[in-house]
Order: sequence, then C-alpha cells, then structure tokens
Amino acid sequence: MKVRPRAISLLVHWFISIPENMLQITLVTTVTLDSCCLGPIASPYSLDVDRPSNNNNTYDYVIVGKSVRVLVIEAGGKENNFNNIPLFALLQQRTPIDWGYFSTPQTRSAQGLKNHQISTSRGKVVGGSSSINFMLYVRGNQLDYDRWQELGAAGWNSSAMNPYFVKMEDSRDSKREPGYHGTKGPMTISELNDPFEADTAILEGAREYGFNIGDYNGADQMRFQYGSHYIRDGRRCSTGRGYLGPASSRRNLDILLHSRADKIIFNGKRAIGVAFTSNKKDYQVFARNAVIISTGAIATPQLLMLSGIGPKDQLEKFNIPIVHESPGVGNNLQDHLFTLLLFRTNYGTSFAVERVDTVKSLVEYETSHTGPFASSGLNVNGFWRSKYADDSRPDIQFQAQSISLGNALSSYYLSYLFNINRETYVKYVLPNTNKDATIILVTLVRPRNTGTIKLASSDIKDSPLIDFNFFTDPRDLDATVEGCKLFLNISKTEAMKSVGAERFDSPLPGCEQYPLDSDDYLRCLMQTLTFTLWHSIGTAKMGSRGDPMAVVSPDLLVHGVENLMVIDTSVMPEITTGNTATPTIAIAERAADMIKGRVLRPQSLPFTDEDDIISDYVPYRIDHSI
Repeated sequence: MKVRPRAISLLVHWFISIPENMLQITLVTTVTLDSCCLGPIASPYSLDVDRPSNNNNTYDYVIVGKSVRVLVIEAGGKENNFNNIPLFALLQQRTPIDWGYFSTPQTRSAQGLKNHQISTSRGKVVGGSSSINFMLYVRGNQLDYDRWQELGAAGWNSSAMNPYFVKMEDSRDSKREPGYHGTKGPMTISELNDPFEADTAILEGAREYGFNIGDYNGADQMRFQYGSHYIRDGRRCSTGRGYLGPASSRRNLDILLHSRADKIIFNGKRAIGVAFTSNKKDYQVFARNAVIISTGAIATPQLLMLSGIGPKDQLEKFNIPIVHESPGVGNNLQDHLFTLLLFRTNYGTSFAVERVDTVKSLVEYETSHTGPFASSGLNVNGFWRSKYADDSRPDIQFQAQSISLGNALSSYYLSYLFNINRETYVKYVLPNTNKDATIILVTLVRPRNTGTIKLASSDIKDSPLIDFNFFTDPRDLDATVEGCKLFLNISKTEAMKSVGAERFDSPLPGCEQYPLDSDDYLRCLMQTLTFTLWHSIGTAKMGSRGDPMAVVSPDLLVHGVENLMVIDTSVMPEITTGNTATPTIAIAERAADMIKGRVLRPQSLPFTDEDDIISDYVPYRIDHSI
C-alpha cells in the first residue's frame, strides 16, 4: 500500500537549483531571519554524511512541512538504513517516524477494528510518507486530471501533468510501455526481480481469467502487472533521496529537523512568517513575500485552522481569531478504502520470515541489493472496472502480498499495524496460522463519499479528528463487493490452484450468520475489515474564486489572503485512480516551475522524444490577486 510523499523535498531541489546570482531576480519571495528569534541552528542536510552547521540566517523561502535561500522546517529527522530496505516497509508504520494518526470511531465501517478506528499513517521524517510507504509507482488515469480541470483546477488537466510524470522518472523497468516513461529524472522506478511463487500464480491467474498483462501506467490502465516501485539499486528511493540528497551540498540550503510549525503568522490578511517549536522552545521566522505549506491532507487543514483560516464554527469553537473564513478547509476528505481477502497457499510459495536465512539474505542484499530484502512485498497490482463505475475509469484496484501467517511478523502486521481487534484476530486469523498465504487488498479507488478533518483543540500537538465517513453511498459498498467476487473467481483458476490457494473459511465475528462469500457476507466483510491505503487528499482543494469550498486557487495560493501557498495532496479536488504518491510529486514538480515563472508545455502521450517533452518550457505568471 501507499501513502503520499511530502512534496517539500523536490520543491527544495528545484528552488535551490536556481543559480545563486539569480536568486533575487528569479524568486518572488525573500525571507530574512533575525538571529535573535531563529534559535536552533539551521544545519545543512545530507542523506549520507553530517557536515558542520551553518550560521547563515538569510533565506528566500520558508516552506512549512519541510523551506530561496531555502529554510526547511521539518518535524521529523533523517532517513535511516532501516527504512530504506524495501522489505521493511511493513515495519515503518506506527513507529517514531510515523505520525500514527487514527480516525474517529466509524459507524458504517471498521467494525472489526479496535474502537472502530482506522489506523492512518503519515511519514514524520525527511521525505514524508515516501519514506515509509510501500513504494508503488502509479500515475492514475488520464481522466483524473481532466476531471480536476472540470472542477475548477484550471491548467491541471492530463496534458499539463503528462510532461511532469515523464520528467520525474528515472525508469529502469524493462517492461515499460514506450513513449510513456522518462529515464532522466530523480525518482528511480524499478521492476520486480524476485516474485514469490504465489505472486506468479496471481498474475497468471489474472491472465487466465482474461485480463491484459502490461504497463498500467501506459496507454491502458485496466491491466495487471508485477508492480513498479520507487526502488533504486535495491533501496527505497524516497523524495528525500531522489531530490533532497543531490541538492544537499548547495550552500543555500538549510534545514531545521525535529521542528514543528505551530501556526502561520499574519499581518492583517498577509502571511508574514511561521511560528514553530524546536527542542521544546518556541521561535518565529519571518517572510517578506510568501510562506508555503506542505504538510499533507491531515496536517495542512489543521495548521490552516489554527492559523485562523477555516470554517467559522471550527474557529469560534476554539476561540481562534478569524483571518479568513474558508468553509472548505478540512472538508472534502477522500481516501482509498480496502478490505482483505485471505488465502492459504502451499508451503514455500510465499514469504515466511522464519524460513529466511537471515545471514545469507543480508549478505546477498548488501553485496548485490537483491533477494527478499529488495522487494516491498506488494508484488502484484491491477485495475478493474465494475458495473457500478460512473465513467470509463476503473473503480477497483487489486494488490497482492504473499506472506506466511502465524509468526510474530504477520501478527504485528495484521493485528497491530491494521488495528484489528483481538476477537477478530483470534477467531478469523489464528485458525489459519503456520500456513503460507497471500493477502489480497481489494480497494475502491473511485469512492463517492467525503469525510472531514476537524480540530480536537487549539493545540497543534493534539491530533485532529479524522472522519472518513465511508459507505454513505451504497454504491461504494456494492462496487467493493463486486471487486471481491471478481478476485474470488480469479482464485479458482488453474494457475491459483497450482499453489493450493484456499479461501480462509474461519468465522469472521459479526458475519457468521451469512453464507461464506455470499453478497451479504462480503458486505459484512467490507464493513468489518475496513482500512485505507493512507491516500488522504482534498482537504484544501483547488478551485476558482467562485467555488465557496475551494481553499486554494489553481496557482495554489490560499484564497482570501496574501502570500500563502499550499503544495501537497490536500489541494487535489478529487482523488486519483490509484496510489497518490506519483501525482503528488508531479504537482510539486509543476508548482516549483510555476514559482520560477515557467511550466512545461502541455503534451499528449505517447511522446516521440523524451528530451523534447521535458525541456519545452513556456512562460507562466502566478496571479497574486485575492
């Protein structure tokens, strides 16, 4: 599964790529720090080495969430060797590098989870969620971006996004479709080299059932394939490693790690700086022209509301002075929900931690960056359109993880990470322990419901109230049931029979009264084991001034105030058809170019010349009027 990356690493990369002698000419923002109020020393960041601190205190951009002269305010710390091993993706959530959010108790979903709360991970580390996710590379559907433009995000259609998908990519996938992928960008995309036997059976089962096998990031998304991943030479390629690492030697880049933004400082309607906390001390930094927020779809609306921008009732409830009433802040929350189909398979067909020769595998990984440690575990991915889809886009995504159940790792994975309650784990999972298995994530990628982010208090340290509000539209439940039935049919193919695939038939608490895998049972399954792919978007959506629920303009400037931008997943008007990391990176790539006064010329795909599509710029001017 995937969670969106923080957009900041690549913004920093592009800002500081401007020649130092052009800074005052090119950039619209200059930030001056007063050494008496800055406090903690801003130190250059490197992924690989530590360097002496730098006391220079004049900056051009302050970016919150991560910040030319560039100052980055980052709540987390550096990446480490542990989180860069792809197999350990499933061990990153609910750790110190994860914000560890939970939803509010849900009423129509998550009935088999502790307190009916859905675990909601977000990266608290350089690189954001791209440093803790499962690294899947999925662009979404071309219609996703044309739909954004229809919803008021002018200039963000598919032809505008296409050059940035190509530009960001360093594709090393030999199975990529020609004319759709870049090979010169900072984010390395690699193909799966060592599938488990159960993975192969799933892919061949999909082929046997009639699905096309191929590149779902190419001309047709309705395909299955071994997943493409953000992996470089066997190691995670986060946005921190892809963008910030190469830029870390620049003299005009400083970062404040373990420093949390508390609020945006305003003078009237003009954003002039950021109040932040570092090492339990409070500081302020001031900007002459602009502040950029890139804290994601959960933290961004919280920060906006605590700064006085949001729904009137939320601000008045906590006695927050109103800078600008913006009813859309915290609304329009969307995410990809999924449930689990669990299958036993024959011995030796899936990953089992107790069978791994740890020393041998580590030596193999360290010397050649191959073997079981070089895979994220989510090895097969595919898309399908159910009869409930509203248009030509697929509405169901399948992801497969072949992992043996019954050991400490799987217990942690299913019970702790997914927050499954004890009764459900004991009655449903434990009877199938000590068996090889494959876990199928059946995901609704075109949800109709929207949820909310609300304040729990006026204290930034109190996590906001996250209500996904799933299944308010019965068609969402019907579509996911159809997705489950489709994969149950795939599980009956000869390919799946060859690995002994058998459906878990132990009783699922709350669903015992329904025949196994009947429509009623599958509806109950969906509402009992409900999770998200940690793809939250939309809580500060782009739109025109005429849309009262739009929070930012198509230039990503916050409506109603001056010199405040948002660049992260919260600006998406509608969720994309698939994992959200890739469109988030493309948004930030384009936003960085916009700030520099240019954008790549809109293009259709396939292209004929990669150099042309990633170098053909046209002038662009941000509209700063409010």
